[in-house]
Amino acid sequence: MNIYITKTAIILIIASLLSSCDDKNKQKIERKEKDTHSYNLQPNLEKRFAKTYKETTVKFNDGSKMDLSEPLDLSNINEISHTFFIGGNIGHIKDLNLDQEGVAIQDGKYHPTNIARIALMAINFYKITKSESAKKVFMNQVKWAEDNFYQTEEYGFWYFREPAPLYYLDAGWTSAFSQGVLLNTILEAYRITKEKKYAIIIEKALKAYMVPVEYGGFLRKWDGNELWFEEYGTERPSRVLNGTIYGLEGVYNVYQDLGSQLAYEIFKSGVNTIKNHLKDYDAKYSSRYSLADWKNEISQENYHEGHVIQLLWLYEVTGDEIFKKYAKIFLESDLGNFMITSIYKLETPKIVNVKASLCIDCENHGPESLNDEIWAYGNYWSAHKSADLIVDFGEIKENISSITLYHTSSQSVNVNFDLFALNDITNEWELVQKFDTKHIKDRVAGYNETGKYETFIEHYKIYDELNAQKLKLKFYPNNDNIIAIRELNFNYDRTQDLNYLISQVKKRIANPLTR
Repeated sequence: MNIYITKTAIILIIASLLSSCDDKNKQKIERKEKDTHSYNLQPNLEKRFAKTYKETTVKFNDGSKMDLSEPLDLSNINEISHTFFIGGNIGHIKDLNLDQEGVAIQDGKYHPTNIARIALMAINFYKITKSESAKKVFMNQVKWAEDNFYQTEEYGFWYFREPAPLYYLDAGWTSAFSQGVLLNTILEAYRITKEKKYAIIIEKALKAYMVPVEYGGFLRKWDGNELWFEEYGTERPSRVLNGTIYGLEGVYNVYQDLGSQLAYEIFKSGVNTIKNHLKDYDAKYSSRYSLADWKNEISQENYHEGHVIQLLWLYEVTGDEIFKKYAKIFLESDLGNFMITSIYKLETPKIVNVKASLCIDCENHGPESLNDEIWAYGNYWSAHKSADLIVDFGEIKENISSITLYHTSSQSVNVNFDLFALNDITNEWELVQKFDTKHIKDRVAGYNETGKYETFIEHYKIYDELNAQKLKLKFYPNNDNIIAIRELNFNYDRTQDLNYLISQVKKRIANPLTR
């Protein structure tokens, strides 16, 4: 999701509470703004939930059924799991942006996902330090979650006060993503207070996973009876991968801590649907953020790397090898460094160094731009006549299987090139493959537009996988087609890196509060 996780995973923000504001006029303005939000939102909520979902018997992927009208027994609570994706790292403390009631605001708005993240950061910080101010931050966010929970007799949702124009959603939309993190939040509140009101919210929020999009929910079927939980309940399927996984993590924790059979069936069905369609998210040179047919959403690096960790979490909690398989596939198509300030940091970048024999403007558009991970905009390397790029991996990489070039123009795409590998015994360059760009068949093309920047992506298969430390690309531009590339990448075996990430995921599951 474009608003959820940064390149360095989640930067945790916990600090002292803001004192009450002495400026009465400012308080009146803030209250007036909040009232205006509520007044304008009401028609949207009425539209979103115009049809009440009355079906009580629901069906899961395996054909099993359950009666939602039956109350859930949530009386016994264990402390087995904590939210995996938001931890207790307090290394970077910033002042929280809170309103006068202690509720987190983002860009002056109340964002359910952000409020849940602040709440979970706060409760984790409290568990580490026993800070009462952190606990109060947590309870203030919980109070907001109580007050902004739309509910019927059987189910309930948290909703967004602001529209999502990129997905054509008016204010009042619901999301599996925010439902999952707020479900985690209320689960934590129930755990520390044992108050029944939180058990009621958990039950209704859990049952809401079975409410279809057309009734205001986020459930959408896929291939018949497969259940998919949308981050964006759009008219046509959007199927954002990371959003459904975040939503399912909250369900998983309810199952773990409360032993809910409904939570188990929801989680199992959601996971099976993801499993059956992971291939659809493999773009070969990256992963797809969504499958919306009106958007071409290739994941930016932070989301792509987030997919790797999410899939490894699914691998650890389910034991299903397919999640490990695709985590490896996505890791091997990752660019540059990996989560450089998180516990998942990989010490060595994919490409250590790139040198060019020629560039049109080496000072502003030199080869250093080719492995900085910025492929959707910004600087590039270019040449107008025959030029070499020498790529150094720092050590021998095995099973180098493909190459990806991120061009600045459709003309650059047409420039032919040859691939050479340095023989570490003879120290001579040996031709590996010629790439006739207009006629080569084993290619995957992609396109991205970020602001005024266009990027034309070409992913080529290397017919005979090779092992090498250094590769050379020789380009043959002419007067009609200069070569201009923002980024380059190679896919090669990363089993060792994958095993390290798995070990870190295991540690995180065992102790989510690890700093």
